[in-house]
Amino acid sequence: YRHRSEVYNDLVQATLCPPHIREQAAKEFDSMLKTLILGILMKAKGTAPLSRKDSGDAEDLIYETRGGEVIVKKFNYDIQGKDFHTLRDGEWLNDEIINFHLELFKERMKRNLNDPQVPREHRVRCIFFNTFFYTKLSDNWRGYKYRSVRRWSKKQHRQVHESQVDKVIIPINVNNNHWCLAVINFQKKRFEYYDSLGGRNRSCLENLKKYVIDEHKNYRKEDVALEDWEFVHPQDIPHQRNGCDCGVFTTQYADHLSENRQLSFSQADMPAFRRKMALAIKNVKVL
Repeated sequence: YRHRSEVYNDLVQATLCPPHIREQAAKEFDSMLKTLILGILMKAKGTAPLSRKDSGDAEDLIYETRGGEVIVKKFNYDIQGKDFHTLRDGEWLNDEIINFHLELFKERMKRNLNDPQVPREHRVRCIFFNTFFYTKLSDNWRGYKYRSVRRWSKKQHRQVHESQVDKVIIPINVNNNHWCLAVINFQKKRFEYYDSLGGRNRSCLENLKKYVIDEHKNYRKEDVALEDWEFVHPQDIPHQRNGCDCGVFTTQYADHLSENRQLSFSQADMPAFRRKMALAIKNVKVL
């Protein structure tokens, strides 16, 4: 990219265009080149190794912080050392780590939507509900209770409707011993359930379908036709090979799907992801 002028000059030397047309062409060339580079970077997200310094900083956050020490205060969360400790290899992620990342994804979404240089397919309008949403919606897994969450979308400043949102991202705490991700996908007209152990949960998707119906009745005073929507449990996705990384997989599903990126990672990436997650929280930013 730093040699852009050389590339451009090579392309225009053979032309007889007047200077003002060349100037306009140069602007178009820069715009196209930036879009191309952003597209390449989007595909490569998460795959770059940490520098030695970043790796050391992450290790300090995960292994050396005091349990009761508040490290980061943001989004109405106090992230303490004990929260960072759940990012240690072999530990189960807690609600605070996952929910803080959902807030980071929301901030990134705002940046993407306001940046015309980000490729259109990656500018996705999302609602990110936290880890307590589905527990309340399902009445603590006893059934369905819309009134417990009927104001949640209002706080997101987006209605659960195709005119305002492309995806609704929902982490699912399954019986306090497993993390999964559900997605209400308005782009593909699907209710999706991503389980790193390959499981299925039709009752969850049924509840989310009821939720969309009730949201339309509550906020738009109209019925919604969902007959052609599918229930999908993708199986050709990255799967965990141990009993502790489900939270990392769930967070990475949310990370990738909220930008329409391919789920191009594996169990081998989990140690690096844990350290990158620690740094993202400390820096209050994800790429």
